[in-house]
Amino acid sequence: METEISEVEKPKEGKRKVAGVITPRDVKACLWVCEQGCMTVDQIWRAVWWSDASRGPRYAYERVLFLERAGYLSRVTTNHSLKSYFRATRAAQELAGASGETQGYVPLASPPINEIPHADMLTELRLSVLKAKKCVSWKPDRVLVVDPSFPKERLYGIVPDALWITQSGKRIAVEYERTRKGVSRVRLKVEALSREIVRVDRIIDVVLWVAAPGAYQDLQGILQTHPGQLLRTADQFTSELESEAEK
Repeated sequence: METEISEVEKPKEGKRKVAGVITPRDVKACLWVCEQGCMTVDQIWRAVWWSDASRGPRYAYERVLFLERAGYLSRVTTNHSLKSYFRATRAAQELAGASGETQGYVPLASPPINEIPHADMLTELRLSVLKAKKCVSWKPDRVLVVDPSFPKERLYGIVPDALWITQSGKRIAVEYERTRKGVSRVRLKVEALSREIVRVDRIIDVVLWVAAPGAYQDLQGILQTHPGQLLRTADQFTSELESEAEK
């Protein structure tokens, strides 16, 4: 149901009075930004407003500006991109949490500036899966952290970047490695995930590592002895999704 923003309902973060109507897609946009940490207008458009009939993100841009003026989203710029990213405010978290689609688990944590490229790629991976129609559920790490049903203690505090459930019911832990890390640190994570895969009551069936050059080479050597853990570059992953979608 659409809801008008009155002076009483207007978020405290807003510096000016904003009149308008919050639509269900506006709420969905707030939820996406809460879950992903930060998103560009183009990403929000593809997640929420894209359709075969849409010619571009102009309408989404207008809605995002409205949400920014109303105090639901805040803009942030980075050194790695000329694009602006938008983060969710507490008002956006409350709006998304009241939508009835989240079971009450709506995160608000946003990445620091230097980790925005990492968050950006994870959003692109999720959008690729969505476009290929290969997704029943996608829970980013921010959601898993606040979800009491996710057994963090069993994974020794390790939380995958995302938990993707496919149409066939396969539960895939997604890990994105943008930069090289210490081999011992990566090996600990790989081994913890492998132990989860072989459990009878496992919550993960497969681990998909998406890695940039450098990190890819390190993972190649480690994953040779860990069946059930796959390695792809971002281009390989999206190409495979596109090929499967064409079948």
